[in-house]
Amino acid sequence: MTLINAMRTDFPVVDPDSTLTAAASRFGETGFCSLAVVDQGRLIGVLDSLDVAARAVNGELDPTRALVRHLMRGEPVSCGPETPLDDARRLMLSKRVNTLFVVESGPRLVGVIDLIGLLKAAEAASSAGPELDWNQRVRGEA
Repeated sequence: MTLINAMRTDFPVVDPDSTLTAAASRFGETGFCSLAVVDQGRLIGVLDSLDVAARAVNGELDPTRALVRHLMRGEPVSCGPETPLDDARRLMLSKRVNTLFVVESGPRLVGVIDLIGLLKAAEAASSAGPELDWNQRVRGEA
């Protein structure tokens, strides 16, 4: 099974010129802990709710004035939609991230998966039995 079978295509994004207050509202509305920062359809960064909370609580930034681009992390961990689930899991563990962004050339953001989603997909794949094409080969249909 690959990411294209398991990724979410309904994910929140935020503009790099949005305020941190607007981004915090997106966190609250969606329940996501990480937001993709997208500029003209291209993935350019990631914003984590913990970073926003820590910096705002410490008084380092005024969330009504500070922009997402000032706090986002560039170069989010990403891979292509045809990446096998095991490879995606290894990448997430090695980079110590809980969200993986799925991109096509550009890099155009097409999906997202978090650790929970990845684990659920891997469990479903292992309990579902053989892939359909394997079943067809066994019956001599392929």
